[in-house]
Amino acid sequence: MVGGVKEEYQAAQELLTCMGANVVYCGPVGSGQAAKICNNMLLAIGMIGTAETMNLGLRLGLDPKLLAQILNMSSGRCWSSEVYNPVPGVMEGVPSANNYQGGFGTTLMAKDLGLAQSTATDTKTPVPLGALAHQIYRVMCARGYANKDFSSVFQFLREEEGQ
Repeated sequence: MVGGVKEEYQAAQELLTCMGANVVYCGPVGSGQAAKICNNMLLAIGMIGTAETMNLGLRLGLDPKLLAQILNMSSGRCWSSEVYNPVPGVMEGVPSANNYQGGFGTTLMAKDLGLAQSTATDTKTPVPLGALAHQIYRVMCARGYANKDFSSVFQFLREEEGQ
């Protein structure tokens, strides 16, 4: 997600593709960052929703792999359930399979949600779910999850309820 003068973006596009496969011109300076914080706000909200849903399913006696399979073939499917499931044992090669090590840190998610909150305030845009996600990730940072992947929200929710 890149913002700036379009001609300068086009001149740097080949170099930018070395940094990532998907390089998208978003408009003037700052628009790339705007797109990034919007994307990350949705990612945070989606991950919390996936973690809550999976936790409820476990509490109802559902097998987590079966629930993930059902979600991913139904209208609840999202990136957090299909590609980056937060429940240990559901998927291989994701942070939840490695005690939430690696991935995108909770501190970084809290920072991006803070940026989203600031811009929402500046533009008088209501983002109640974004605000709640920001609060959840800030509490997680204060309670020892700062260096874990943001998908550790599943573990945080399980601890909050006393399992």
